[in-house]
Amino acid sequence: MTTADRLRHVVRATPERVEEALSALLAAGPAASARFARQAETARIALDRMWCLADEFGRYRMAVLAVPSLGRTAMLLASHPRSSDEAQALGRAIAAAAEGCGDACDIAQALVEPSRPFDLEAFEAGGLQRMATLDYLERHLPRSGVLEPTPVPDGWTIGLVADPRVLSGDDPRALGDACRGEIAAVLDASYIDTRDCPGLAGMRRTLDVLDGHFGLGGKPRFWFAARRGGGEARGVCLMNASADGGSAELVYLGLARDARGTGVSRALLTAGLHACSAARVSTVSLAVDAGNEPARRLYESHGFRRTSSRIALVRRLARHGAG
Repeated sequence: MTTADRLRHVVRATPERVEEALSALLAAGPAASARFARQAETARIALDRMWCLADEFGRYRMAVLAVPSLGRTAMLLASHPRSSDEAQALGRAIAAAAEGCGDACDIAQALVEPSRPFDLEAFEAGGLQRMATLDYLERHLPRSGVLEPTPVPDGWTIGLVADPRVLSGDDPRALGDACRGEIAAVLDASYIDTRDCPGLAGMRRTLDVLDGHFGLGGKPRFWFAARRGGGEARGVCLMNASADGGSAELVYLGLARDARGTGVSRALLTAGLHACSAARVSTVSLAVDAGNEPARRLYESHGFRRTSSRIALVRRLARHGAG
């Protein structure tokens, strides 16, 4: 009997069987499943969107967890298949998990280690397409003193996009329509001729992208905008600290075309790093398209070093009830 025959049923995990589904997802016992459930609760990750492959006796054997975000994107986490046969079978559950998020999300995505070819096969069998290879970079900030920012180019100003109390809140709508509109306009302008995952441009509403960058929960956020002559923003650097303030992630750095090559990107990046340093953040991380050489050079010149890589896969979803 083949894997496809043995794992013939794709089912959504019931609330009563979430622990069994987690065991199938993690290929681990009850202790690991309980630990994952506790971590998910702390991170405010719901476990109500799990699809499983069940055998002829109804037992969960492999699983997929879909985690929707504020930005109408669902991150898919799946079991690790051990063969092409298992990958093809798991692809059916991945497709079901993605399609089941159409009520809340516009795209589903996954991140796969390059050393796991069967994982790649499973997600592609589930309808996801390779978007880019992402390099993950990291740098440590000084334990004492404060990192100095780079001087701002003549004619430019750099400042926070909103009051720190609003940026540290838990609702991106508190930024206000004017601020949200200005940031969204910069994001749209920065996507033109971008080298960072260009295939993603236009897959979601820009305000949804903004909300995704904001993320869940209250936390320190260091969001800076660059303006020429005090006018409209032409670049942004968006950094989010962890809830405990010990680390931070650069979630987006982008410029409109007319701001590129002016030195503003360097000034924006160091403004964000300076703010993190002043807040006693110890480590800053980011992900960058491996093919974006200008961005890689910028980050490496600021002390960032590669720690790992992932292949990003994406599937556009049809909204339930649309049309």
